[in-house]
Amino acid sequence: MSLKAKIKNNKFFSNAFGFESGIDITDDTKVLYRKNIVIKNIIFVSNLIFTLMFAFLSFGERSNIVLTFILFPVTFLVNAGLKKTINKNPEDKTTQTIASYVACFYMFLLSLVIYFKLKYGSADYLKECGYILIYYSLVVCSFYQDKKLLKFVFEWVMVLVTILHFTVTYEIMFSDIASDFKLFFTTFFTSNEFKDILIRTILLGIFMLVLYSIVSMSGYMQEERKKELMKRREVQENFTSVVTKIFDATLADSSRSEADKNSILLASVMARRLAELLNLPEEECLQIETFAKIHVERTVNFIPQGASEDEKFEMLKEQTDLGSIIISRLQIERRLENIMRAPFEGSDTEEFILSMKSVGFDTPTQIIMICDLYVNMRNIKSFKKALNHKLSMQYMTDRFKIYFDDNIFERFVRFGDEFEKIYDDNEGETYDL
Repeated sequence: MSLKAKIKNNKFFSNAFGFESGIDITDDTKVLYRKNIVIKNIIFVSNLIFTLMFAFLSFGERSNIVLTFILFPVTFLVNAGLKKTINKNPEDKTTQTIASYVACFYMFLLSLVIYFKLKYGSADYLKECGYILIYYSLVVCSFYQDKKLLKFVFEWVMVLVTILHFTVTYEIMFSDIASDFKLFFTTFFTSNEFKDILIRTILLGIFMLVLYSIVSMSGYMQEERKKELMKRREVQENFTSVVTKIFDATLADSSRSEADKNSILLASVMARRLAELLNLPEEECLQIETFAKIHVERTVNFIPQGASEDEKFEMLKEQTDLGSIIISRLQIERRLENIMRAPFEGSDTEEFILSMKSVGFDTPTQIIMICDLYVNMRNIKSFKKALNHKLSMQYMTDRFKIYFDDNIFERFVRFGDEFEKIYDDNEGETYDL
């Protein structure tokens, strides 16, 4: 089977019988609606199998052929009616609850009908096969994970199966009991029939107890999961609100001019070239260039209305990571401005220098800072005039070398003519964001 066919089959199975995604587990009505859809599909498949089974057993038996032709439209109508009930009002919990009770009742009734048919209309080796379907119907009902529904089903199952044991399994006629109750009372409770009925009842009771325990535990875990999800949503909403306000306050920079943006983009080109001159891997060079200009190229956009819970979570994670990166870049820019202003304003004391050097900038940060520094030295700032290449390099060597790793600074100075050419060739040019 090809990969495309496998994907198609998996999608079909997920749509028909799956419960993996697309369901808000905090909405009980939507969960019940989805369960009803899955149960309806299970019933449909069960009807097909039972019809085929009867068709197989019908060869040579006119009564079985007639029953097969009768059962098929009946099962079709039941499935169509159940589908209509389920889809009538998916948002109404009462409607979905009624559909769940109808589905459970039908499954159990169908199992009894098939047991009765196999008991009286089949070979000896098939007479007890229908008994398995009673357990099958209980398993299907337990899928709803509804303790109240399961308790209701169990009560009726125990009553009806007990009647089934007496009337079908062993054909104990109540008229015989009434005619000679004393004889029946003294002989029946010591008979093999009673022992068999007792064992069947005990096993059925144990099976129902196990199902009830499983449903109880699953229901408890589901409720706890719902509580945790609701708490997570509340925290997520609060976190989104807080982060949005922080980003709005930190990232808002409507005063940044086009000249400033172009200077940042020019510095990013230099940063990539310097990274290449330092023999850094190509991928890291690209990352440095991207990070150097990310605060003018990217913006944080928060979750739009109508997004699903999974989409909200992924978008929140993505935008929070992006916001964190942008803030880191802005911190570098603002720290560099503090360093750059200090000599011009006379605040570059030993204490200030030690404070700045204690930060311990990594290699990518230093590459970006030194390129930002060069471009800003060439440009006009509020605290300085524009300097030519020679004065910029001299000023950087005299006052700013102490903040950078020797190897990085010396490589920048060594290829200073190349960075001068990059600046001069692109001076006044507008970069596309």
